[in-house]
Amino acid sequence: MNRSTFSVLFYVNKGKVKNGTAQVMGRITINGTQSQFSCKRSIPLTMWDVKGNCAKGRSREALDLNRDLDNIKAQIIKHYQHLSDRDAFVTAEMVRNAYQGFGSEYETLLGAFDKDLANLKRRVGKDRALETYKLQLRSRNYVANFLQMCHRRSDISMQELTPDFIKEFAVYLSNDRGLASSTVWLSCMHLKGVVGRAHDNGKIQRNVFA
Repeated sequence: MNRSTFSVLFYVNKGKVKNGTAQVMGRITINGTQSQFSCKRSIPLTMWDVKGNCAKGRSREALDLNRDLDNIKAQIIKHYQHLSDRDAFVTAEMVRNAYQGFGSEYETLLGAFDKDLANLKRRVGKDRALETYKLQLRSRNYVANFLQMCHRRSDISMQELTPDFIKEFAVYLSNDRGLASSTVWLSCMHLKGVVGRAHDNGKIQRNVFA
């Protein structure tokens, strides 16, 4: 049986150039299906090698970016090989989702929140108060709004979380939502708790908010 045609290339988003700098994007192609993703890196347009799909030169910035792109490509290839061994039909979107941490084998932040809420709801009236459930649900909705407003995402993989995420969330609640410091603190504690439990249960390798 023929193996799928598979490729990964990088390019700059010339449609969104700011001060001569553009975001580096990636594109996965498998049997004609394509899926794009952000590499979360930017580069001056003058440094980008269009034919080589990489940064030009031997500057520290160019070397660091090219190293990151090599790592991204290696991760994508790994996910592609894993999916190809498991599934008869693999699309570019499936590989992108696996790389970004979505799918049945990966834990997402709101998915983890919802699991915690479902468990908490079953305990209401036994050893948990309804108000406790409502407060955590409110925090979950704040996180969902934060993802939508600040990251343009409906959810995020636990693998993508960084220590700065919870700091940015706190700033969003305080500045954008104008919430009291006590509400900001409680929502951050709920977020930290969800990630901590996911780590304790072996769903993610490290707790970035520890």
